[in-house]
Amino acid sequence: MNEVIIRIIDTANSVEGDLDLTNFDDFPLAINKGIVNLDNLKERTGTFTKMFKVPNSKNNTNLLSNVDNINSRKDFRDCLNKKPCVILVNNNPIEHGFVQVVKAFNDFRGGYFELVFYGDNIDWVKDAADLKLNTIIWTDNQISLIQAGIDSINSLSGTSTDIAMPYISRGGNARTDATSVTDYLPCIYVKNLIEKSFKALGYNVESNFLTDVRQLVCDLSLILEQDEADIENSKVRAERTTTVLIPGSLFPGGSLRRILFDDESTFPNRDESGVYIPAQGLYITPVTGSYNLKVRIKDFPDTFDGELAIVRNGIGVSDIGTGTILRSEVLKTIRTDASAGAIFSDLSFDFNIFLNKNEQLSIYVVNMIGSLIPMTISATTYFEIQLSSEITDGDVFYVNKLIPDSIKFLDILNDFTRMFNIYYWTDVKSKTVYFEPRDNFFESKTTAIDWSDKLDLSNGYNIDYVSSYNQNVNFDYKNDDKDKYLEKWNILNKKTFGKYTHKLPNRFSKGNTNISLDFFSATYGHKALEVSDDTGFSTLKIWNEFVSEGETPSEKNQGYEPRIFFHKNGTQESSDGFSRSIRVNNGTSSSLKSVIPYGSFEIYYNTKIIPASFNLNFADGLAADETTTDIGLFNRFYSKMFKNIEEGGRIVAYFDLSSTDIQNLDFRKLIYLDGEPNVKGYYLVEKVIDYNPLNSKLTKVSLFKFEDLGSVSIDGSQTGNNDTETDDGLTPPTLQPIYVESGSTLIEVFIENPVTGLIEPVFK
Repeated sequence: MNEVIIRIIDTANSVEGDLDLTNFDDFPLAINKGIVNLDNLKERTGTFTKMFKVPNSKNNTNLLSNVDNINSRKDFRDCLNKKPCVILVNNNPIEHGFVQVVKAFNDFRGGYFELVFYGDNIDWVKDAADLKLNTIIWTDNQISLIQAGIDSINSLSGTSTDIAMPYISRGGNARTDATSVTDYLPCIYVKNLIEKSFKALGYNVESNFLTDVRQLVCDLSLILEQDEADIENSKVRAERTTTVLIPGSLFPGGSLRRILFDDESTFPNRDESGVYIPAQGLYITPVTGSYNLKVRIKDFPDTFDGELAIVRNGIGVSDIGTGTILRSEVLKTIRTDASAGAIFSDLSFDFNIFLNKNEQLSIYVVNMIGSLIPMTISATTYFEIQLSSEITDGDVFYVNKLIPDSIKFLDILNDFTRMFNIYYWTDVKSKTVYFEPRDNFFESKTTAIDWSDKLDLSNGYNIDYVSSYNQNVNFDYKNDDKDKYLEKWNILNKKTFGKYTHKLPNRFSKGNTNISLDFFSATYGHKALEVSDDTGFSTLKIWNEFVSEGETPSEKNQGYEPRIFFHKNGTQESSDGFSRSIRVNNGTSSSLKSVIPYGSFEIYYNTKIIPASFNLNFADGLAADETTTDIGLFNRFYSKMFKNIEEGGRIVAYFDLSSTDIQNLDFRKLIYLDGEPNVKGYYLVEKVIDYNPLNSKLTKVSLFKFEDLGSVSIDGSQTGNNDTETDDGLTPPTLQPIYVESGSTLIEVFIENPVTGLIEPVFK
């Protein structure tokens, strides 16, 4: 009998203690290990156990943080959360992961705990499902929305920044002849996103494939609006509770005083975040950005001339010093009645001011009357200020604060996995995640592990073939009902852009199996004439309406589904060698630039092929020379595997596996079987089923035959890209009226319009 220990550790790998297991004669610890299920391409598995029991001893109760006591504090040592642990067999660690309490049972004999162990991929997958992308501080997370800043970020590679800002046509351009800064939205390099997210989970990443997709970015459909919490924290309204007198002066320039608005707490005044200092009349800006400032001077008499000054970093109540006057306005009540007596009016001023974080803003009044008569600023004079919600030219924003709470790391990783057919293996001991596309994941046959002497043929074995799919396997992106251009394009072209359907042999059941992305939508190409010369250049479009013939929608598309594509920043040439350009507004004038930051989903508009990119359409297309195939995702990453699914098979048999075999199991290494001619060959391990380290029983293992069978045939009738001439010529079909038969005649169908109440014909 092997000795098994389940050792509870803390997050620093210090030992907290060993669980008591001795109360059970037959301890049911059944370990399952897996990597992928070829019967379900959306499934990636890891290491876990079936539920098992340990006694409710004093030691176990302490190690499991008194979870059996309904009255215990649930924050005590985070008692309901997972507990890091190591499973040791004969004092050798075979699994690292965590246990989680499913249930605690109490009775007069003491009771027991029901536990489940998780390890490998399952450990980080659970955490990745909770990791919000807006909790990560990206390199170049703070961005100044100016053209020079955008150009600077785009000139960097993904090794120097996490952010790219390509020009993508979303409609609603602020200018009709050049790009403006609001036409560029921050996108995040996928390689950096994956590496930083895993780091946040406490894991390292090793993958050659990440270098191949280093230009891949994700557009998270961010909206240029300041964070709601920042806006709320910036809000202040304060007023004077008493009249203040501004002394007069006979000297040029008048007498200057800072207004101390002394009530920021009595409704409707407010300062919940404590960013205003009433005793000094100072507003301390909580974040960098544009601020909307309103000043209301109550009952100002027409007998005075003055000036209102909005000052940054003024040094004192009666001295601006080295401070800067950001805005100034004349204080003057206009007399509308020639009768005797003073005229009193409320004066209102509205400002939009750009301020950096932690700058001091104050409001000064200058008495310009030119005598010693003091100027009166009445009680209830007030100001209110808040961060402007809209981010526009010259503003500063933080990328992570634009990302909604709802976007999690696993959203990105799941679709990345399906796009490129990624396989994962996790070394929990070194906290390293290894992954590559399936065709490159497994190591050479020369490193295969020989399990020939471990195979027990006396128990028999099953030869199994994949049969769980329906005949039509559809690879597709998520539908985006806000992409009205693509919606109409699909109708006019009678196909779904980005989709590829592989038809399996007749032994598979009729019907459809969908391998669709759940997060990213496909993005169509665009000839960007709206921001270029007559030649245009190739980028992408995400439009809220279908227009063609060089037009663009009048409104910007916002709230569309996230996108994934390659970011390029450089010169763009047509296949026949002509250079293209982008027209950029530099503030006072516009100019054509040959360096273009653009997005690429597939070859479009006769663009010369640039290395180190893929066609992100699942279907193949044509390269710019119209003779070379622009290989799609299915052809590149799935065609060989589907040949194995169609013709390959698996063996499910029993093996005499030791704890060392389990400890050293690396799913990247192939398994070699010799001897029996019917099973001889190389295999990949699909899963290890119910390994029990406490006994010497055999363990069931599912192995899939690993052989180079070639690739399945690609259906050349399913194509991706169209050229721009075809796209520009697309027009919606003419609607035809609907008729019904009435005897020998046809009667046109009419219906009442629910909005107008008019009787109108029905069209098809």
